[in-house]
Amino acid sequence: MFQSLTAHLKTHNPTTYHSATTHPFLLAAGKGTLSKSTLSKWLSQDRLYAQSYVRFIGLLLSKCQLPHTLSPEQTREQRIVAVLIDALVNIQREIGFFEEVAREYGLDLAVVPEGEEKFGPAMVTQAYIDLFMSAGSPGVTLLEGLVVLWATEICYLESWEGAKAVMKDGGDRDLDGGALRERFIPNWTSVEFREFVEGIAQVVDALASTVKDGEKEELVTRCERWWRQVKWLEERFWPDVPQE
Repeated sequence: MFQSLTAHLKTHNPTTYHSATTHPFLLAAGKGTLSKSTLSKWLSQDRLYAQSYVRFIGLLLSKCQLPHTLSPEQTREQRIVAVLIDALVNIQREIGFFEEVAREYGLDLAVVPEGEEKFGPAMVTQAYIDLFMSAGSPGVTLLEGLVVLWATEICYLESWEGAKAVMKDGGDRDLDGGALRERFIPNWTSVEFREFVEGIAQVVDALASTVKDGEKEELVTRCERWWRQVKWLEERFWPDVPQE
């Protein structure tokens, strides 16, 4: 059918993937023209996303079953568990990193969303939280949940790699004081992060390769649907950039 599930998904509706990973917000971030207020608005919601990610990973871990005997199945499950544990460790570190950089650069992590009276998830953030809960629910396969995990991470990585590509020397001239180009973008485009995302892709493809031929078409269709949902949310998660 195809060489790997993740490679198939990356080429499935590439126009929407481009829309999800390129945005004026990212261009401004790379060029240092994003204000502290706009960055704070996005960071506040991304931190809430990160907190919901923790629960999502827990739901995926609950779907893992390690066989009692040494076998290829056990090895594969062990790899999946290892990737999910890494995800938990990484996101816990990330939340602390948000708070550290916010203190260092004077950013606000509790910006009240437009149209709301108090701080909490904006509509698109809540939709992402709902997607995580749905993808981790008992009626959804582990493979589908891992596809959602991979989809969110590959979109995040390649979005920020695009921002990095337009970076130039700016330093203290950056409107955010340098938080993005000195701290955030290097973190989100690191070799370690790419290796982590590639590790998720590897376990997704390994698990997909075990699906029986008669079940593949239906499962791929469901994974394509999850992929489209993630791309749709990613495109809308980036806030509008005012003329600053």
